[in-house]
Amino acid sequence: MKRVLILAFGGAVYTVFFLTFLYLIAFLGNLQATALADALPWLPAVVPVSIDLGRSTGPMALAVAIDLGLILLFGLQHSIMARSGFKARLTRVVPQALERSVYVLASSIVLIVLFWQWRPIPEIVWAADSPLGLWLGWTTFAAGFGIVLVSTFLIDHFDLFGLRQVWAGFRGVEAAPHRFVEPGPYRWVRHPMYVGFLLALWGGPVMSVGHVLFSAGMTAYILIGIRFEERELVRYLGPDYEAYRERTPMLVPGLRRRVRGG
Repeated sequence: MKRVLILAFGGAVYTVFFLTFLYLIAFLGNLQATALADALPWLPAVVPVSIDLGRSTGPMALAVAIDLGLILLFGLQHSIMARSGFKARLTRVVPQALERSVYVLASSIVLIVLFWQWRPIPEIVWAADSPLGLWLGWTTFAAGFGIVLVSTFLIDHFDLFGLRQVWAGFRGVEAAPHRFVEPGPYRWVRHPMYVGFLLALWGGPVMSVGHVLFSAGMTAYILIGIRFEERELVRYLGPDYEAYRERTPMLVPGLRRRVRGG
């Protein structure tokens, strides 16, 4: 029975994650106010709030403080729960097979809270005013999320979101240890998934003040988080990752490292 519950929990968490990821795309792109809503008339009801729409801004200073607080909450949750020390403490409370699923669930909940409490600041910073500009903006946005999704499968999508672990727990075996690989774009940059997120954050045909605030905050988190993440990767993968870090740029293909960890 315990194994069945572990598997059910992992499957439920993955469903929550997947729906949250889809909402993130709609949230960041204000998709309920685009032509896509003509093809999907239920979209405005399913996505009532987005980065620029659906809620009153209120006092500007309060809106900025709330939005920055939500971004900080997201960063802290990801950074703290990703550390090996926290994982060790967590697995004293929950089965090892559920550690990743608990992390994914917490991340999804934090994003849901962000969607729920985000205060739009819709004043326009820039906007595409030509068909070419619109096409470039949406193509960059879509390509960013596409790169994110493809990157997860290249490194093991099911491990990243806890399904491999709960399946191993259901079978009563330990999940196989990670093997260091460099698939596809991982030969060009160390973090193609983050490259995809950056494209999605800064893409799109319209950029509001609130969108800039969100994108800048998340970009700062990504740049800081990479440093901590790579320390964990070196600890876990050892010399293989150290050599990989020496020869492969972090985010920009062809940009050679000049300082250690850069």
